[in-house]
Amino acid sequence: MDIVDEWRQGATYFEWASTAPANGGAAVEVFSRRCGTPGAPALVCVHGFPTASIDYHALTRELDAQFDIFTLDFPGYGLSGKPPHPYVYSLYDDARLLVHAITEIWQLGDYRMITHDRGSSVGMIALAMLADQDQRNLPADVFMTNANIFLPLANLTAFQVALLDEATGRATAAATTAEMLAAGLGMTTFMPRRTPSDPEIAALAECFAHNDGIGVLPDTVKYLHERARDETGWLERLSRIDVDTTLIWGLHDSVAPLRVANHVWQTYVKDKPGRNRYWVVPGADHYVQCDAPGEVAEIIRLTAASTNFALQTIGDRPEGAVLVDQSGGDGG
Repeated sequence: MDIVDEWRQGATYFEWASTAPANGGAAVEVFSRRCGTPGAPALVCVHGFPTASIDYHALTRELDAQFDIFTLDFPGYGLSGKPPHPYVYSLYDDARLLVHAITEIWQLGDYRMITHDRGSSVGMIALAMLADQDQRNLPADVFMTNANIFLPLANLTAFQVALLDEATGRATAAATTAEMLAAGLGMTTFMPRRTPSDPEIAALAECFAHNDGIGVLPDTVKYLHERARDETGWLERLSRIDVDTTLIWGLHDSVAPLRVANHVWQTYVKDKPGRNRYWVVPGADHYVQCDAPGEVAEIIRLTAASTNFALQTIGDRPEGAVLVDQSGGDGG
């Protein structure tokens, strides 16, 4: 059984009526998956661009004995519906979808949330929405992994730039296949580099091909315009929300390099309310949850257990994830 077949097992679908005004309430089928141990502490996993919830496959295997795990694919991604142009994809629409899933579909009370890439923008917007609804709806912990959450210090790829350009976006997508996109990611954003024969890269290709995910890339990538316009506001709001926040960053990322995490930590997270921690994972690239699922899982377990420890590597291993700073709570 390949990864996508396994991912489909136990999955369900629900209908989401888009809240973006331009979409006129259009309905989209949303892929949702629950795995792990029912009744255990809940963990919500929020995926990024251009991939899907399947990014968390390896991490869910690491945590399935300790957590009840919930994932979904946002419209335009993975195994969810992918309405073509002129459908408008929006971070704000996806944040409302995420809040709806947490509060209405999954009906979670005590839970934690991990976000990655584009999902960290969705997550920050959703946190503000949850805080405005009821502080009790907030997660106990938020884990934010590699993401271009401060674009002035990030590096857009040539592919992203071409997709964003109205003059070249659709031609760029038309010249791209699902296999090409997956192979490119495998050779540039994973550590060690991966070939198309790698099971996780093959799974990405299958997800890209589902419902013509390549065709909607010029539309889904436009979230970067929303991020450029509003990211400072999201970060400033995060800095005032009383929720324990942990940054987990793969060291080798050239798209969202360490300077992004350093700036966000120092400016918005270190002194915010709650217990806050900043980890660097030496052996990982952009997809830290795929490259080092054991390290990320151990950080989540230690955080959930409110474990006290000094600045150090996990297990004092030279190659282990490094806790480089902490504040609030037991962090001092």
